[in-house]
Amino acid sequence: MKLLNDNHCAGGHNSNRPLILSQRTAALGPDTPIVFQESCLSVSSDQSRIVLRRYFEQFSPTNAHWVEYVHSIAAADLIQWIMSHGQLHIECSDSIATQQHKETR
Repeated sequence: MKLLNDNHCAGGHNSNRPLILSQRTAALGPDTPIVFQESCLSVSSDQSRIVLRRYFEQFSPTNAHWVEYVHSIAAADLIQWIMSHGQLHIECSDSIATQQHKETR
């Protein structure tokens, strides 16, 4: 199996720890390969991009195959998209909320 401290999801020594979104290992039977899947979210080393990595591996005593898909987007673009398309929820302290409520009457 590919070691977790290689390229996928674990990152290098200077990278931030990724957020593991999902991780699954399955063996369908005694003579079938072990299937490992992992998805994680991280920030690039220069903190300019958000990176989603999806890693898939099939491992057996005689064979091992893996593939990793890496998607990335500029952090500024993702923040702009969230502000334009995301659901807005506003929270504030009671004193500010009370003052704003009085001003809107």
